[in-house]
Amino acid sequence: MKSFFIKKILYKYSRKLLINYNSHYEQEIKDNLLSCGSGVSIGLPVFVSGHKQISLGKNVSINAFVHIWGQGGVTIGDDCLIASHVTITSLTHNPKSRKFGDESIGKAITIGANVWIGTHAMILPGVTIGNNVIIGAGSLVNKDLASNAAYAGTPAKKLYDLSQFKDGE
Repeated sequence: MKSFFIKKILYKYSRKLLINYNSHYEQEIKDNLLSCGSGVSIGLPVFVSGHKQISLGKNVSINAFVHIWGQGGVTIGDDCLIASHVTITSLTHNPKSRKFGDESIGKAITIGANVWIGTHAMILPGVTIGNNVIIGAGSLVNKDLASNAAYAGTPAKKLYDLSQFKDGE
């Protein structure tokens, strides 16, 4: 009986420590970005590099296990939803290099407002994603995506226009 209470107490306090650590780490990520709007939520753990080249708009939600390589520049607009396990990389290797690992190339990524990126999607360097876009789970975005549409696939292709839907339908 005694060990049950000890385990319960340890669980309670270890959970509290983890929550405090996570909220501190989330704030540390936000503080180190180029800019970060209000209402941003970051689920942990996440991987972010190139903090000073990343801008987040207002009310952006980034879920756990997202990887963002921002060295080439990443701008994410207001009201975006980024599901778990999404990769956003603005950095690649130079295919013309004698040794591929010798030189990196940064290409900016711009993600518009009200974009929903499904789980396990990958956004490659140099891509611009318009406003009001849905990107399906597991999609590979290697080219610009126009506004007001849903895309999915490898590579991502347009499925349908979102402008056909009215609010609440």
